[in-house]
Order: sequence, then C-alpha cells, then structure tokens
Amino acid sequence: MQLGRVVRDYQRAYDEALTFLNGKVQEVDTSQQVLSWTDGPTLMDLSTHLSEVLGLVTIEQRDYLGTTYTLNPNRRSATLQVARTLSLHALCETILRSWGATGALTTETPNLSERLISVAEQGGTYPIPNAMATALLLAHPELSAEANVIIPAISKVGYEHLWTIGFSELQ
Repeated sequence: MQLGRVVRDYQRAYDEALTFLNGKVQEVDTSQQVLSWTDGPTLMDLSTHLSEVLGLVTIEQRDYLGTTYTLNPNRRSATLQVARTLSLHALCETILRSWGATGALTTETPNLSERLISVAEQGGTYPIPNAMATALLLAHPELSAEANVIIPAISKVGYEHLWTIGFSELQ
C-alpha cells in the first residue's frame, strides 16, 4: 500500500485505472479521457485499488445520481474524470436498498442524491432488493433510469408488497 504517496502522473493513474476497470467490466468508454462504465466496481473500489498500487489519486465524477462526487480531493494529485452510471435495474435496487435502510423516500427527500450514492458505493450482492427491483420493472416496464420516476413507482406498487416478493424468492 502506498500510504501518504500522492500520484501526480496523470497518465500513469489513468492507465492503471483503465487496466483495473477492463478486468472488471465488459466495456469502458474512454472518450475525452473520461473513464465511463455502467454498474461494475464502485468509485471506492477504484480508489482503493489505485491507492494500494500507486498512491493517492483524486477521482471526480460530475454527475453521480444527481450530484458531483469527489474522492480524495487533493490539489497536488492527478485527477481522474470518471462517469460511473447505474443500469435501470441497479438504480432500482439502490433506491430500494436506501428505502429499506432509511425509510420511505420521496422525490423531496433531503440529500436524496447523497443517500443514494452512499448505498451505491457500498457495492455487494443483495438478493432481496435484487428480486424486488426485478418485480418493480415487471410491474412498470416503462420506467426510466431516474430516481424521480422510480420512487413514485415504488410507492404505487408498495415497498412492502415488493419486499414480500423479494423475500419469497429466497425460499
């Protein structure tokens, strides 16, 4: 681990990040020197890898679930521009996980973007929310990958109803 080391060489940080992502996701878009991928490793996973291999690198995403998100802000380190997005299913699962952890959500929930980022950055596999997201998408195939569209759909179907479906999938 390269604790305390600040990476200033942008190209080295970029190349290492690209190598890491290529081993974990099907496709990484590198247009305009922005590393873009869907689902896959979290930004924290990328940051941890880079810190262990190279040292501290700033990771910046301009729009992550509706807000700017920066890891390891440091004026002296190389700054990687990234654009991790969540598929419709993964976004539904993230919203359902957040709902289960903090209670009912609305489009007016304070700090909604930050709450969703916190859950999305935890990573991991969650069978019940996964099954719940599948059931939600079966009930509402017209949903778009926007929290302000998904949250009312969950309310309409009923979180508890979706939870019952998700729990029944475990048995």
